[in-house]
Amino acid sequence: MEPAIALHQVCKSFGPRLVLESLSLSVRPGEILGLLGPNGSGKTTTLRLMAGFYTPDSGSLRICGREPAPGRGNADIGYLPERAPLYDALTVTQYLEFGAGVKVQGGARARRQAIERAIDGFDLQGVARSLIGRLSKGQRQRVGLAQAVLNDPPVLLLDEATNGLDPVQIVEARAMIRRCAEGRAVVFSSHLMQEVEALCTRIAILRQGRLVQDAALGEPRAALQLHLALPAAGHAALRAALSACPGVRAVDIAVLDAADSKWRIVWENPAASGAACDAVMRIVLAHAELRAVLPPQEAVEARLLAALAPNDPQLRRRA
Repeated sequence: MEPAIALHQVCKSFGPRLVLESLSLSVRPGEILGLLGPNGSGKTTTLRLMAGFYTPDSGSLRICGREPAPGRGNADIGYLPERAPLYDALTVTQYLEFGAGVKVQGGARARRQAIERAIDGFDLQGVARSLIGRLSKGQRQRVGLAQAVLNDPPVLLLDEATNGLDPVQIVEARAMIRRCAEGRAVVFSSHLMQEVEALCTRIAILRQGRLVQDAALGEPRAALQLHLALPAAGHAALRAALSACPGVRAVDIAVLDAADSKWRIVWENPAASGAACDAVMRIVLAHAELRAVLPPQEAVEARLLAALAPNDPQLRRRA
């Protein structure tokens, strides 16, 4: 399968500062690439190059086999930047109508159908007539995702798409991103390691504008381990709710003290654990305070630290 995104030896500078150096990277349809690296490593510049806001100084960049036309929008790209370009004075429907007028071809009927699909697909029916300025952070992110896929693009670029969301909103956004990713090439930039672990099939780590690691994530985990704040009196109800959740094979509890416990949720089928994980997290958040998601964060953090450590003494000690 040909890659939907292909960068080869791409360099980009701003004045005397070299931001990207000989970056080669590709993403195929169906892949979700986690783009990682410290601040200033070139992640946002890479996304903006893919989105067509910047052009490479040298090297080649192709989206769906074509070189983007300088200074023009690209119908093959859906892009949600870290600060979603929302207009607070518009209602959700007005904003999507504006976006559809720019992005959706085929006349008024095609635009109307695209807007209806976006409102239904991102559960925006209840706020369709609300002003964007009055929406919650989670609702605003849903509107941003809806505009990014209005014209059903084959490539989706997400920059810190779950940043600033509370745990319930993160679970909802993760499920929506996973739905958006079906059949698309997705690049997901985030500082949240557990989000990269939960969503991505590959990671690419940048340091000082260079690619230092491009690797597939390991096999899906057989279990999810959580640290919860929940009195012992609530254990039975949560265990029963989790045990009844489709995709869960077993639930183990290790009591730490009167209010804290560690929970291990074992999956029936690790390969299909993504959707089950979202359902499990909804149940957990309805019963308890989530203190930590234990193994997923450690796995991606370890890779990131190992990739960056050779050139950073402080990180080398932590790794």
